[in-house]
Amino acid sequence: MSQKIDLNSLPPQQLVEFRKNIDQEINHFTQSLQALQTAQTKLKDCITSINNLENSKQNDLLIPLTSSLYIPGKTVTKQEFLVDIGTGYYVSKSSDDAKKVYDKKIKKLDEDGKKLKDILIQKNEILNGINLILRKKVIEMEKNNEQQQ
Repeated sequence: MSQKIDLNSLPPQQLVEFRKNIDQEINHFTQSLQALQTAQTKLKDCITSINNLENSKQNDLLIPLTSSLYIPGKTVTKQEFLVDIGTGYYVSKSSDDAKKVYDKKIKKLDEDGKKLKDILIQKNEILNGINLILRKKVIEMEKNNEQQQ
């Protein structure tokens, strides 16, 4: 069972610490969302590569050995692909089935991204609430200090 805490009852020091924690969570979720978007882009590139190879009239291509080193190669078939299904396992798939695998992964990442966006919205709302309360407390403290002088 989760307890609700009235943020107005917390002293400013605890609010500042709470705000720092929320900031860290927001940064973490933002980085995770960016990683998901990068992964989606790579998967979309796989589909584009399959389409480009299917539509290509040439059998010559360059095979990457590293990000900047390529060797010449020739395609044996344009309808069969080895698809990485995770943890280093590859399965032979037809071009249509390979695209389906990538589409499924893209949809999953899209769902996960939507969940992360919802969490980010909630965390930002909490952060805005904390900032409002902190401003009120600072104004109150300044008024109290002026009255005491």
